[in-house]
Amino acid sequence: MFSFPAPFESYFWRGRKIYLKRDDLLHPVLNGNKARKFEALLYLDLNEKTLVSYGGNQSNAMFALSYIAKLKGCDFLYVTPTPSTYLRECPQGNFAHALKNGMRLEFVSGGIDVLEDRARRIFESLDKKALFIPQGGACEIAKKGIERLALELREDMRDLKNPAVFYVSGSGASVAYLASFLPCIFSVGAAGDSTYLESLFKTIGAGLPENIISSSIKIPFGKPHKKLYEIYLEWLSLGVEFDLIYDCLGWLCLSENLKLFEDREIVFVHSGGLLGNLTQKLRYERIFL
Repeated sequence: MFSFPAPFESYFWRGRKIYLKRDDLLHPVLNGNKARKFEALLYLDLNEKTLVSYGGNQSNAMFALSYIAKLKGCDFLYVTPTPSTYLRECPQGNFAHALKNGMRLEFVSGGIDVLEDRARRIFESLDKKALFIPQGGACEIAKKGIERLALELREDMRDLKNPAVFYVSGSGASVAYLASFLPCIFSVGAAGDSTYLESLFKTIGAGLPENIISSSIKIPFGKPHKKLYEIYLEWLSLGVEFDLIYDCLGWLCLSENLKLFEDREIVFVHSGGLLGNLTQKLRYERIFL
């Protein structure tokens, strides 16, 4: 199903040679970070099973799980905050595609802890007929696909001197597992600061990255920012599209810290998730264009 190994390409960006691990090219629909995290699900017998998860209503993980459930012929139940009337009447982005894949929804009012509690209760009520996937796929199931990524990177970087691998973090699981296989991992926390990200790594209990870098510009998660859109357009002109929430923030952080890597060869792992750009670009157009 996937086009393994993902291509390893080089580009010149802001005066530096950059190597890209093109995980966005693993598959036309299911690619990037979530393809790596959920690869192991493709090898499980999910007949008559229900995948149960929770999170935001434009989540990349939500879409990926809906696609896998459709592919495997199983159910997918997702717990999420009640969406706006507009989104329910005019579904867009990941939400629309997940619904087309047959996702069943339960709406809950409250924060992430409330969503998780409700999802776990549903999972427990289904007994052995369900598989519980934490928000963003932050669980042991992600390890298999990330190990494959590590093996590919070892081969890709065989002739590189002192490489530094950048992988943007959401739930922290992918970076933690990758850091348990490779010693040269750097990360950026898209959903929180370095302290928050460190707490996620400790909770997962796998590996720790070499360092966590951040930007001097504090951008709330998912909020449009002119600097992110500038980076998006910059890379688009080079022939590569990155998502506006995760990877563009990673590039912003890296751009502010390039001097730290004067003696390193920079490798950036593409997170995929480009379906999410459908709704993000609409937000950018309303604000900046």
